[in-house]
Amino acid sequence: MTRPHTGGESDASNVSNAGGGPGGIIDEIRLAAAFLTIVPAISNRRFDDRTIANSFGWFPLIGFILGAALALEDRLLATLFDTAIRSVLVIATLTALTGAIHVDALADAADALGAGRERERALEIMRDSRIGSFGAAAIFIALALEIVALVSIPDGRRFAALIVAPGLARWVMVAVSYRLEYLRAAGAGSTILARDGARNLALASVTTMAALFCFASWRMLSAAALAIVVALAMRAFYRRWIGGVTGDLIGAAGELATVAVLLTIAAR
Repeated sequence: MTRPHTGGESDASNVSNAGGGPGGIIDEIRLAAAFLTIVPAISNRRFDDRTIANSFGWFPLIGFILGAALALEDRLLATLFDTAIRSVLVIATLTALTGAIHVDALADAADALGAGRERERALEIMRDSRIGSFGAAAIFIALALEIVALVSIPDGRRFAALIVAPGLARWVMVAVSYRLEYLRAAGAGSTILARDGARNLALASVTTMAALFCFASWRMLSAAALAIVVALAMRAFYRRWIGGVTGDLIGAAGELATVAVLLTIAAR
């Protein structure tokens, strides 16, 4: 089985649902980590469809864990480098840890959108592994905005920002796909979105609210509110443009949410 199309079409050959048995919460979390990161969180074993589907609800938790690692890295780098260098290195780490699947998804979505509004043509472009001019521009602009926003965030807010942004972005990925048609016939994405959508959104929302409670401030609440706006806007746009979602579109929404959240926290 391939990765659940949450940004990119790369294989995750160590995950399979062929004849698998039921798993528990730990298996669901480990699957979520395997889908979203390059960390080898699971062994070469089989999982049933329900375990794979339920892993989607834990995506924000993995995002907050990633954010905590970035915040720790930033604190350590502060002893050696100034803000600009730290910001570049932290964003580079996030890109590396996620296997660049979300920036790749953003590129594919941008290329598809740049080619016009025809659904079949858009789906064909998103299946193509090559990156076009629209995709390259989208990657450059997104990463540049993330780095510049992070540079602009004062030290007093950087720690919270680095934790909150990846978590909110992955909540957006869950929310944007809620009850939208998945436009691929096969893959883990079809398994995830075919069932337990309400459960996954509720779990993702509770996890996100619990994490935000630890960093409660008007600015973090503003960032959360903007993440909701991004999710609603992208849902409406995807429904109108292509009639549903693909993994690339879900991943692109997450990347755009990361940009929006960091910009909100960086605002004066």
